[in-house]
Amino acid sequence: MGRKGYQLLVISRDVLLLAEHSPLESGIFRALANLTRKGCHLLLTAPEPDKWLPTRGRVDHVLTAQSRLQKGIQECGGDLDGVYYVPRSLFTQDRNRRGALEDIMRRFGVSAKQTLLVSNSAPFLKAADGLGIETREVPRGDSAVDVLAKTITTLE
Repeated sequence: MGRKGYQLLVISRDVLLLAEHSPLESGIFRALANLTRKGCHLLLTAPEPDKWLPTRGRVDHVLTAQSRLQKGIQECGGDLDGVYYVPRSLFTQDRNRRGALEDIMRRFGVSAKQTLLVSNSAPFLKAADGLGIETREVPRGDSAVDVLAKTITTLE
């Protein structure tokens, strides 16, 4: 586990995608791999795609991005437990976020105190905070990768 004792690190997939092809990419992936080697589970979250594209004859960009992230972490000696797709709904989105986080903790057998969410989504961070999950906000924009790198490396 990381220095703070988190057993589950949940990162919004889009935040980690920002790190791809940045100068900090390898450091971020190495730090994530190191955390998983110490026993911390790593799970990415993403909004459920509006439409899953058939993979026969066309590239499914959602799954391709997931594969790239998984490969990057594995190449550094770590494991990505998977990607949890949060259902979208115009009228129940807040409930979906909260339900997704509750389901994730139940699946991994961890409490809110053992979980950390890293995201750039204010509503997702608010849902986590309401459950007692510690959060780290990654801002949108140019400083996002720097903040992500600092957040991840301080957990080691």
